[in-house]
Amino acid sequence: MNDLRSLLIDCRIELRKLSRDFQKTELCERLDLAIQAQANAPRAPHTAAEVNEAAPGLAPEKGQTVSQVALAWQTAVRDLKFSDPAIYARLGEKVMRLLAAKTLVDPATEIVQLEKQVAELRHSIDTQAKDQQAMAAERDALLGSLANAVPKLKDSGDRLAVALARVAWLKAEAEKAAGAGIKPGAARAPEPQDTVPSTLLLTAAAAGAATFTREQREWCVGEAMVLTGFQLTPVELLEKGDTHIAKLILQARQGA
Repeated sequence: MNDLRSLLIDCRIELRKLSRDFQKTELCERLDLAIQAQANAPRAPHTAAEVNEAAPGLAPEKGQTVSQVALAWQTAVRDLKFSDPAIYARLGEKVMRLLAAKTLVDPATEIVQLEKQVAELRHSIDTQAKDQQAMAAERDALLGSLANAVPKLKDSGDRLAVALARVAWLKAEAEKAAGAGIKPGAARAPEPQDTVPSTLLLTAAAAGAATFTREQREWCVGEAMVLTGFQLTPVELLEKGDTHIAKLILQARQGA
């Protein structure tokens, strides 16, 4: 039966070569029916035995079904060779790539591999989350230490700006103490900058980390009025707060 079916297929191929519209003729339909009938015809007992020898462990019906599916695909692809050569060529290229790769993976195996990849990605995400939590804990500990070292600078919304202001404050105090030959933290005599705030204090106040004393605030209000061309009254400046006044003075100095 296989020989007869192959002969019918070859005849159909040759007839299509001779007649472009052969697939529209009644003879083509009859050949298709005959080929399909040969494919669906019951196999002889020895054929089933051969299938079992080629694929041990499979029932005869299972082997026959697989064979029929393969033959059906073969027939459909042969039809594409004449009805749509472009698709036939693309299918041929893909088959050759799969055969060259020699790594045809069963769908069930592919699902297992994907599940393994997902598990690895989840583990990586969990590890990164733990690392971020550890870094956040170290950051909070560092910021807390700076807050304890410089309590005069108050916390504000911008934690980084306040931390940098505290570091700069500590550095300035250490340099000042080293230059004066006194120990850090020791009492010192009042200096002019106690009334005229330094750039460091203005920066800290602009970040919301420090406030002016009464004398410093009075000086800053007068300075801000001059720098803004007396556009704001002292009452208006005081209502806006130390942060706004410090920003006005710093912006004016930077633009000068």
